[in-house]
Amino acid sequence: MPMNYDVIVVGGGQAALAAAISAREEGGHVALITKGKAGFGGSSVISDGVQSAIFSAGDSSENFYQDILRGGRYLSNYKLAQILAEECSMRVNELESKYGIELERERKICTPGHSFPRRVYAANGLGKNTTKVLRQYAIEIGVKLYEQSTLIDLIKVDQINKGVIVESSAELIAIYAPSTILATGGFGGLYDSTDNPRDVSGEGIGMAWRHGAELVDMEFVQFYPYRLQHPANIDVMTRIFGKGAILLNEASQRFMDNFPRKELETRDILSYEMFKQTNVYLDFSDVTEEDLAKDSPYVYRLVKKGYLGEWKMYPVQHYCMGGIKVDDWGRTNIPGLYACGETTGGLHGANRLGGGSLTEALVFGQRTGKMAALEGASVSKSIEVPPFGINTIQQEKALEVSQRIKEIMWNLVGIERTTDSLEQAAKELDLLGIQLKEEKGVLALQLQDKVRTAWAAAFAGAMRRESRGAHILQNEKSEKMEWQGNLTIHGKTIQFTKQTISEIQA
Repeated sequence: MPMNYDVIVVGGGQAALAAAISAREEGGHVALITKGKAGFGGSSVISDGVQSAIFSAGDSSENFYQDILRGGRYLSNYKLAQILAEECSMRVNELESKYGIELERERKICTPGHSFPRRVYAANGLGKNTTKVLRQYAIEIGVKLYEQSTLIDLIKVDQINKGVIVESSAELIAIYAPSTILATGGFGGLYDSTDNPRDVSGEGIGMAWRHGAELVDMEFVQFYPYRLQHPANIDVMTRIFGKGAILLNEASQRFMDNFPRKELETRDILSYEMFKQTNVYLDFSDVTEEDLAKDSPYVYRLVKKGYLGEWKMYPVQHYCMGGIKVDDWGRTNIPGLYACGETTGGLHGANRLGGGSLTEALVFGQRTGKMAALEGASVSKSIEVPPFGINTIQQEKALEVSQRIKEIMWNLVGIERTTDSLEQAAKELDLLGIQLKEEKGVLALQLQDKVRTAWAAAFAGAMRRESRGAHILQNEKSEKMEWQGNLTIHGKTIQFTKQTISEIQA
């Protein structure tokens, strides 16, 4: 029996839930499909729950807009940046007024890259305390959840997307809808060292590419500097660096001392400076116990347990600025297919400001869900689930391929990259993609989508012959005006579109 909806949303984090709620409130019959449990999976769930809003005296949407452009090194899609700056406060404040989530506003310290304090913590700084409320609200208003269900493929007929094929309870099922929204997250899980959860592995981006979707800004991958490596693998919240915490190298020198914002420089700058050190140590001896308990509770717990050794830090892969290219309502170049959240590219340009990811999820989740519900036309016919064949790749081999992807991405498409390393990665990943295309079964298809996402990141990186934002080349260390533009991948081709000053200031 075929299942038909008005809108299908794929994903289980904040962007997916925001989109599903918005589509349902527009009157759509909505299905949300997620690998795990909605509201308890994806990057937003394990985040510090930080949103950005305008509440400081003298601040404005124009100020925020200019900060986004500067932070993204003038590669942000100016329309998307403007929308985020103008709609952020309304959507963030709704967490309190509409959903009853307690909000705390940091009124003194500016998040790196922001010219005013804009940081809003939702429910004690835990992302899941937001997403679990959104989950409950979605259920109450009638969003149908398909949990423990994995997206296998899109249903595309006559160049129009008509629905999805999902694996649930070891069976393949077809779910049809005139509008499908991908909110499947970025591709952090393709790196050997990442703070992303395992389920964020880039298949949604690769799947969309396989069906002809355009990808943009794939070369820009953000590495997060505030990550403790020893004695535990946990985040160190940035607030303590405004209250006395500093970073030291192995010579006990504060290597960020000559930078204007010290340890609160933007993430691309701080990550690279940390990467250049042999070892990096956290010194929070000047942070009061009260501030440590409030502003970095994970570190505080280790202190209270009696740990007295070294606090070693190292950057990890954190966020992907690139992804599926969309317009200001989440439309892709494939009719019937939409996307929002970290699955998309264009908003953040060469580097995302802190507090931008969850805010993007709220703003563009709402917009995308609304448009998907309004534009959808009925699906005229059902399509048989295509035979994927018996898996010709065994699980052990699949694990080997996955590990090889991670090694390539970390070693050749990581913090320290060169044009040669990126070209080498692109060639190896392209060959792997070609080989996987000859295999049969669902497992091979999933691997192929992961490989193609990784390939796109390496391919775009090899083409950009400058250092800008999070893309730092050892062989081309300067930022060049002739490269002030965006790289868009469509199939195996790549196109450069130059940004003009008039566009940026529009």
